[in-house]
Amino acid sequence: MGRSGSVVRALVTLCLVLTVAGCGLQERAVEDTTGKIDVARDATVKAQLMMIKTGIDAYVAMNGSAPADASKATLGGFVDPWPDNPFTEQPMQPGEGPGDYVFTPAAGAGYTLSVNLSDGGVYTAP
Repeated sequence: MGRSGSVVRALVTLCLVLTVAGCGLQERAVEDTTGKIDVARDATVKAQLMMIKTGIDAYVAMNGSAPADASKATLGGFVDPWPDNPFTEQPMQPGEGPGDYVFTPAAGAGYTLSVNLSDGGVYTAP
């Protein structure tokens, strides 16, 4: 068996090393894909936040002040269709999770509106 046995053992070892290395590459590919999907979802919620902002601005134009809340129930007549949260595939709503928004009314027509992103960051509507 001598020399041919050594060659077989070397080939088996090489196959095991390549298999283990390949698994790492697959995991990295999955992580890279997931990261790209999160970037796309973050871009989507930023754009959809602008739909809600437009609804708030329309409400302000009609009523002279910001609404008490920025819910679908309050703004649904101004924002139709109501945007879905791409992280949950449910209608966007106030909250703390990715794709959830935070609305803070101020005096008169003032307000701030922001959305939670996949990395824990927050994007505030201009």
